[in-house]
Order: sequence, then C-alpha cells, then structure tokens
Amino acid sequence: MKSFIDKTIKPFLVIAGLGTCMGGIYAFLPIFAIENLSKLPFDENYIIFVQHWGSLVLLAGIFMIIVAFRAEWRLPILLFIIIEKTCFVFLYLFHACQSSGAGFKGAAIMDGIIVIYLLLYFLSLREK
Repeated sequence: MKSFIDKTIKPFLVIAGLGTCMGGIYAFLPIFAIENLSKLPFDENYIIFVQHWGSLVLLAGIFMIIVAFRAEWRLPILLFIIIEKTCFVFLYLFHACQSSGAGFKGAAIMDGIIVIYLLLYFLSLREK
C-alpha cells in the first residue's frame, strides 16, 4: 500500500485540492451557487455562513495543493482536512433524506473518496 500512496499522493492531492477549491464559488457567487449547484432557495439571512463556508473550503483546497509539494507540511494540514471532510460526510448522511441535503450529494461523495484515500495515506505512514 505504501508504494501505491507514494506514487499517487502528489497527483491525488492536486486533483482533490482543485475539486475542493471549486467550493470557493460559494464565497464569491453565493446566490448562483446555492440556487444552481445546491438547488436550494437562496435566503439572504444566511449569506455570511454560505460565504464563510465557501472561503474555508477554498482555503482547504489551496492547502491540499500546497502540501502535494511541501511534504513537511502534510501531517497537520491533512489531519485538519480529514477531520473537516469526515464531518461534512456525516452531516450529509444525517441530512440526506431532507430536501436541503440533496444538493450536497456530489460534494459528499467527493469528500468521502478523499477521506478514504487519506485514511490509507495515514496507514501507509506506519509502514516501514
């Protein structure tokens, strides 16, 4: 497994980071993102939360791309990423049956794949 992770970690982090950065659209175009990507009615009262979430996701994606090339930064950043993405997957699963959850299915699937890969990455760190 370590050999597989060693060969794929850089391209995986770049691709996953770019995918994660796409959530940044919620920070810059919140009305468009909520109505067209999440298929939810936009509520002006929640704009600060939507933009804050989009900003955090954008930064997480940028840092995933950075640690593809800065191995010495990987541990703390990828620990944060795996915790954040696991939380999102669980939030989606808890709310999937509600109409508000349906618009986040794609993000939850992507985050689930990233969580599984990062679990394999952390397990590979234990191998000699």
